[in-house]
Amino acid sequence: MTRYPILFGFRDLVAGNGFAAGVGVNGRALLVDEGDGFWMYGVNPGGLAAGGANHGEAQAEFRQGYRSVLFDIAAQAADFDSFRREVQSFFAETNESTERDWNEAVAEVRKGNVVADWLPTRTADPANFGIDVVLLEHPKPSLNGLDQAELAA
Repeated sequence: MTRYPILFGFRDLVAGNGFAAGVGVNGRALLVDEGDGFWMYGVNPGGLAAGGANHGEAQAEFRQGYRSVLFDIAAQAADFDSFRREVQSFFAETNESTERDWNEAVAEVRKGNVVADWLPTRTADPANFGIDVVLLEHPKPSLNGLDQAELAA
């Protein structure tokens, strides 16, 4: 079983009850090669997990699950402020056992024991983890962003 510590960045536009929001996340997940498939477990947000036959499918399912949670929160939120609070709370949920495994996997990457040539590698800096939720009063193309996945080191 190989464990890959993943840093991911997603940008979403979310419509809610009378508002449109931009949500940018820089989170952590642990991608695990189980031998018969891959699973991706969220560290932050910690309430997500998704699997697939290969690493690409697991990452795509994880992304879909994340977006689905945002849409569910938006559907239930009465206004932008409650949406922002709930999204921040969702992100803040840390899966502590997965976080320990993630930290161990980072150490293995740094030792050179884990290599993922299909992912760029970036230093895991806790200052870069977080979520930003903004009210979109004047949307512009500069708010757009592509998804990112990198191996944490």
